[in-house]
Amino acid sequence: MKLGRLLNFCPYTHLWRAMKHAVTTRRLPQSARSGASIALLGIFCPLFWIALLRGASKGEILFHATHSGVVILVGVGMMLASLAKDGGSH
Repeated sequence: MKLGRLLNFCPYTHLWRAMKHAVTTRRLPQSARSGASIALLGIFCPLFWIALLRGASKGEILFHATHSGVVILVGVGMMLASLAKDGGSH
């Protein structure tokens, strides 16, 4: 069996092709957009940025950073799951 055919069974190859397709076409599949939106919400969370910019305590900043990080991970996870499911095909 050739290495190329063997790589077709690897889920990471499948994800890589789906992400490569999304980047080259500069368009996410509709199913992956909700995950990307959730990840962006975590990045631009106003609670974190307000706490950081107003000089809140380290504990408060860490709390908001942890919460934002969880939201980012959930969004990225949803986006990757959608890309894996769609396979980059439209």
